[in-house]
Amino acid sequence: MQFRKLMIFIMFSAVLIAFGISDGLCADVAKIGTVSFEKIFNNSAGGKAVKDQINKEGRSMNADLEKIQKEINGLQDLLKKDGESGVLNDSARENKKWELDRKINEVKALKRRFDRKIQEMQIRLINGVKRDVLKIVADYSKKEGYLLVIEDINLVYAPQTLDITDKIIQLYDKSYAKKK
Repeated sequence: MQFRKLMIFIMFSAVLIAFGISDGLCADVAKIGTVSFEKIFNNSAGGKAVKDQINKEGRSMNADLEKIQKEINGLQDLLKKDGESGVLNDSARENKKWELDRKINEVKALKRRFDRKIQEMQIRLINGVKRDVLKIVADYSKKEGYLLVIEDINLVYAPQTLDITDKIIQLYDKSYAKKK
């Protein structure tokens, strides 16, 4: 009888130990992912829209600069021709030189202002995309049980299987389509 109780106790203990050890020693595998914001920006609908908007604004600004540059070229040609023929009197020639200098300074100031405006626009729009993408990455990571998601910009090596960028692009495109 005691032998039987001992055998049941041993069997019961073995079962508990087997289940207890497997749970205790086999912790969950840490899920780690990588994300490429450059790829998201280049391949997502929102990133492409931002690039298009910046390029459109840049083309508009360049058109304004080209218009003033044509005026400068016209004044330079007029002064060059006048230097050869001497048609303009001294006062008119000085006025044209002054106007040329003013236009050159105007185009330099306008170019600086346009560059600053484009930079501010890029920062604002790119940060908007990044903010939206970071929220999607955080939500996706929590939902899928990721312990860590790293941006690949400074990553030396990671297997391609860790890259979740394509999934994030899909989720961001859906979110962007809803926003629009």
